[in-house]
Amino acid sequence: MEKTLLEYCKPRGSVFDETKRDNVLDLTDLIENNIDPRRFFDENFPTQGMKALMDTAFKRFHRKGSMVVVKLSQSMGGGKTHNMIALGSILTK
Repeated sequence: MEKTLLEYCKPRGSVFDETKRDNVLDLTDLIENNIDPRRFFDENFPTQGMKALMDTAFKRFHRKGSMVVVKLSQSMGGGKTHNMIALGSILTK
């Protein structure tokens, strides 16, 4: 018998928390210090794209990278805001 998706993937409890369902992050949340970085990273999985952005950005900060501009070109819902908040959270804390 095949396993169900729920048996393969165990969702974290916050997925079912109705108070968090409508939380849409905005870059102003980062600027206004309304994001707890620890909680943000507990709730968000670091994707390959996020890791690549961090690597590129920190190489540039250390003058070891040649890329001057990183163009985040995912479609709507592709993680652009989450990536920018992740990088900003690391830099501001």
